[in-house]
Amino acid sequence: MGSENILRNMDNITIQFTDGNHDVLSTEKGVLRSVRNIIIGNGESATGEGNLYIHIDGDPTKVGVSELSSGSTFVTAIAFAELSAGLERAGHDPQSGDGEVLVVVMIDSDMPESTMARAGITVNEGITAAIQDIGLAYDGLQASGSVRQNVVIVRNRTPSMYLRGAGNHTRLGELIGRSTIEAVKRSAEENGISIYTRMSMVEMLGEYGYNQEKLFSMSGSPDFSQFLVKVLEKDSDSAALAAVSATLHIVDCIRWGLVEEDIGIEAGMQVISCGIREPARAGDLLDTLAATVAKYFIDG
Repeated sequence: MGSENILRNMDNITIQFTDGNHDVLSTEKGVLRSVRNIIIGNGESATGEGNLYIHIDGDPTKVGVSELSSGSTFVTAIAFAELSAGLERAGHDPQSGDGEVLVVVMIDSDMPESTMARAGITVNEGITAAIQDIGLAYDGLQASGSVRQNVVIVRNRTPSMYLRGAGNHTRLGELIGRSTIEAVKRSAEENGISIYTRMSMVEMLGEYGYNQEKLFSMSGSPDFSQFLVKVLEKDSDSAALAAVSATLHIVDCIRWGLVEEDIGIEAGMQVISCGIREPARAGDLLDTLAATVAKYFIDG
């Protein structure tokens, strides 16, 4: 840990600095000088008298913290990540819902404001990496961020260490990226989203537009309640999960133009047949995969 104290309670997370030598660069508030306290909670965002209040729509106890160091350089990242909805991908319309990511990175060294700005870019790259590590997508596309995303960089003007580089090619950038990824993943898991909770065929197909209701309509089952019982029994079958994951990757490769469609379909059919059951042909490869999974839930 650097020169900050982190205080947790049910209402907020408070980051206290022991002097008035900490400056902040925030995507929401810009540059703030001589900040003594950063308070993260459900109150309104505001600044004043050396305080920065940051509003989040969620439980302030469900944050992730990662502390890393190299030599005399200390970096602490505190993240709040609610990723169950409201995902974004650069250049595309956002997913519906109110997702949120906040990352506060405290660097126990001095640096120019330009380096603080570059640190903010590195943090955003870390957020994208964390989201991709979890495997979050919508409309069949890998997500790269959240509809609400706030990054706060803190520098300490006290130490003699003066840093000018915060890109991924620097040691400071490495610490920022690693701590951001770890903190975001920890908070996302606290809020119910992790790579383990996503080990579900329904979850995977839902990101491509095939939710439980659509799969039920494709299954031919007359009873939705009975269908859900079957889903609970089979949704995490390892072989079927592997086949769904592999086939979805083939679907992506076809969309990206990396694999010719007929070759991709042939490969996907073989994967589906080996891991799930005989494919239930229904249009393109994605429709066939969804129809096969729906039939698998009912018939096995």
